[in-house]
Amino acid sequence: MSDKKKVRIELIDIAKAITIILVILGHTTGNLETPMYRRLLYAFHMPLFFFLAGMSIKAKELKSFREWMSFIEKNLLALIVPYLIFAFIYAPFSFENVPKFLYGSWQMLGKTGTLTSLWYLTCFFVARIYCQALMNLLSIAKCKNMNLWLGILAIPMFAIGFMLPKIEIGYPWCLNVSFVATGFILLGIALRQQILILAQSTGWILFIITVVSGVMLAFGTILRGDALELSLMCGGDYGNVFWFMYNSISGTVLILGISMLIFRVSREGARPFSTAAITYVGQHTLGIFLLHKNIQLDLIIPWIRTWLEGPQLLVACIATCISFAAALLLCAIIEKFVPQLLGQFPIYPQKEA
Repeated sequence: MSDKKKVRIELIDIAKAITIILVILGHTTGNLETPMYRRLLYAFHMPLFFFLAGMSIKAKELKSFREWMSFIEKNLLALIVPYLIFAFIYAPFSFENVPKFLYGSWQMLGKTGTLTSLWYLTCFFVARIYCQALMNLLSIAKCKNMNLWLGILAIPMFAIGFMLPKIEIGYPWCLNVSFVATGFILLGIALRQQILILAQSTGWILFIITVVSGVMLAFGTILRGDALELSLMCGGDYGNVFWFMYNSISGTVLILGISMLIFRVSREGARPFSTAAITYVGQHTLGIFLLHKNIQLDLIIPWIRTWLEGPQLLVACIATCISFAAALLLCAIIEKFVPQLLGQFPIYPQKEA
């Protein structure tokens, strides 16, 4: 494996690991309370998730019906199979819930009493199809710089997602939110190479980028105080679109900057260290995402409250650490024995007769 490829993989995984920890922290209050730290995290953490997903995707055309079927099958197994499995696992058993699961919006998931975070899987599935369709259209149009055009096409995707009218029960399979998600994925695909080049800059440049983006995020969130709305991308509630995009961009740059610094320090610091642990987390974000929330809200936080009546943020941080460790452990066990639950379908070698 070349050093360049290794930089790409580790950088993306480090950023994903940081992001999933932020997601867990944001879930410590459930869906009702809106403390400042939660409003700050929700200002950018899901756009960041989709952007990083885009950085993991290589733009290419699907040239045949067979390739399309393979693409659909791969994403069904990776996203929709775990969606359906965990939807039934977390919800009270009822045949009435089946059509609600199949509808697949965040609002309908809430009506079933299951894990509402599962909206991400249906949304991402639809967004992947949108992205691939655009790649094929650009290929048919013989566009020479596909990445550039994908970045440009992110603009109309955002516009459509923001302008679509709201529906009380949400759109099936988060079709509306998927347009906004597609915009962030397309930006991730388009900017991947430039970000990887930037990651090789000197440390002081990366430090300045990180500090500036952090100040910008603080300006768009903390300094706005009560004017900062809670952005719920899951329900298509973006608040002020300008501030939503502003905070999404500054928050994404901040986490990428921190990830770049961690990678550089791990290689070039006074005491180099391995990033194997954090990249392992980054490679298992889907499993952690699926497993942490109910453990956190139903078990860990109530237990912490029995012996700690401290500040909400302190409780949230402790709960995040414990929930993260528990979800990671469960993820490792499931991956070893039943990887299909996490959308992994390994091909086992056949024994000779």
